Amino acid sequence: MANNQRFGRLVEARRRELGMSQSAVREAGGPSALTVRRLEHGDIAQPDFVTFGKLDQALQWMPGSAGRAFQGGEPTPISEDDGPTATATAAAREESGHHRARPAQPVTAFEHGIVLRTDALAELTRNGRALDALPDNLADDVQAGISELRYTIDRLTRAWIIRLAESFRREGNLADLVIALDDHLRSNPSQGTTEDIDDLRYLRWLAGYYQNPSDEERERYERRFSGSQ
Repeated sequence: MANNQRFGRLVEARRRELGMSQSAVREAGGPSALTVRRLEHGDIAQPDFVTFGKLDQALQWMPGSAGRAFQGGEPTPISEDDGPTATATAAAREESGHHRARPAQPVTAFEHGIVLRTDALAELTRNGRALDALPDNLADDVQAGISELRYTIDRLTRAWIIRLAESFRREGNLADLVIALDDHLRSNPSQGTTEDIDDLRYLRWLAGYYQNPSDEERERYERRFSGSQ
């Protein structure tokens, strides 16, 4: 379960273990000193994917560790014998199709069992933002591909956010949930399929934004939430 206070203690303990100041974390590729301070104080209800990836890099954790730690797991330090070479080797094995065990507590998952590491989602999100800089006068097939990519990123992100929202609702932290997800709770799906619209309604129901669901929707959402525990 997500716990920003516990996560802050883990970040601070690792930083001190490495003998780093908050500014040094930023210099090592991590978030800004202000963000690190707020994380350590538990003032950030939900760090974004990019922040998780930066923490992994600066605190010398294996990719995906920060996101896993935020969800209640334990981060995996890169050992002195491993270093960047081992990380690169692991990534190369993954790309070449070698078996890699799933994380103990996957941060992102679809109902059908697809798992995506948090750092991979962060990288995907960063690349998705770069699409905004592309010119408008592209060929139709290119535009169609861009639209499909935006749609895929949107659904992956929403699946992660729904998982987070379920955790917040279980813990009774709806106020934190609303603060963390306010923009997403007000957004519309990039393509309005029935499934996407229902996912957003479920997310709003979790946060208490969907005030008048039908009896059928309420029963279905309650079953879905119960099944997520």
